[in-house]
Amino acid sequence: MTFSPGCSIGVARYPEHGTTLDELLRAADVAMYEAKKERNTLRFFRTDLEEQYLYRVRIEQHLRGAETRGEIFLVYQPQADQHGRMYGVEALVRWQSPVLGSVPPDAFIPIAEHSGLITTLGYHIIDRALADIAGLQQQTGQTFSLSINVSARQLMENGFIDQLLERIDSSLLGFEQICIEVTENLLIEDIEQIHHILTRAKDAGVRMSLDDFGTGYSSLSTLRSLPFHEVKIDKSFVDHVTDDKTALAMVQNIIAIGQNYGMTVLAEGVETEEQLQCLITCGCDHFQGYLFARPLALDDLRACIARESLSPTQ
Repeated sequence: MTFSPGCSIGVARYPEHGTTLDELLRAADVAMYEAKKERNTLRFFRTDLEEQYLYRVRIEQHLRGAETRGEIFLVYQPQADQHGRMYGVEALVRWQSPVLGSVPPDAFIPIAEHSGLITTLGYHIIDRALADIAGLQQQTGQTFSLSINVSARQLMENGFIDQLLERIDSSLLGFEQICIEVTENLLIEDIEQIHHILTRAKDAGVRMSLDDFGTGYSSLSTLRSLPFHEVKIDKSFVDHVTDDKTALAMVQNIIAIGQNYGMTVLAEGVETEEQLQCLITCGCDHFQGYLFARPLALDDLRACIARESLSPTQ
């Protein structure tokens, strides 16, 4: 067997970054954490890195047990078709810490993954979303899909797909109503294992969505071999689809790829009528964004369903 190891290096200088061994090791460790974000690179310690490091430590400390203390909650953003009808919602996690205040998901989810907290947190999100939407559908008599984001690290855990299918089976929702969203960065993992996991989900009737398509590492050959049902166009492309030819070309290409592979295409971050009309002209199937609705608490989502339409409003 041939091994090709990489190396991420953090560097601390004496006496600028510490005068004792413990101080230097901590500074070097902080710098190495920064280097590992890019992998196989080298970073020197900086004072601002320590501030970021200490903030991450505080997030990790206060995140432990946050779901049992009632600090973690979900909001739901409706997803619309070309006629403004809601066909589904995406569950989005929020954290309101009594100490740190409102902490955005892009700040605490990576830390949860790095620290191993994502397992407990991820199952809490899945259980809460299934219970919320099953109850709401019973109350309203309306059936729609539920999209749940799953961390790549959790998806790859042994036994996760069995746990997921058991939880869905125990809920009052059908497998076909569930869409699991994973980011494109997942595709740098073990493709054979990913294929097995996604196929298990597909065989059970669960749909799979590739989030943030066009911003990560996937190749067309990899995408072709995996059983995705949906690709989502990242907001960074949608933001400039009406005023940037490159962004427009990317959107057109993503839609063409999705159509050629038999997938539906959803555009995220749709905020203006001009963006919507441009995306419809390009052949996009579904839409999500502030033009239709912001992420809603469960009671607000109930009121939204009662209106029966997500007619675009500014």
